Amino acid sequence: MIRILYLLQKPKNMSKEQFDQECLVHYRMSHGIPGLHKYEVRLIESEPTDIHVPFFDVQGVDAIGECWFKDEAQLQIYSDSEVRKKWFEHGKTFIGSLKPFVTKDII
Repeated sequence: MIRILYLLQKPKNMSKEQFDQECLVHYRMSHGIPGLHKYEVRLIESEPTDIHVPFFDVQGVDAIGECWFKDEAQLQIYSDSEVRKKWFEHGKTFIGSLKPFVTKDII
């Protein structure tokens, strides 16, 4: 399984409520994108202060998204999809900036 994690930041001129609503729209649009096995988005509700290791500051993260792909072939199908390209165009309307990470399982 291939997973790409995205830290998402809303545009400075957009309210949290607007951003949260657009994340819901974006989530709904993800259904049926060729090659995309699963898409999840988590909105930041709060930042706990009860920590057990030193804290490092990551400012302005408003949501965390994750795209799942069964394998490289499915990732390529996704990348080539016109539906995915339209989905990305929607993302440009409400995502101010993002930071992607390709992740891997620990085992």
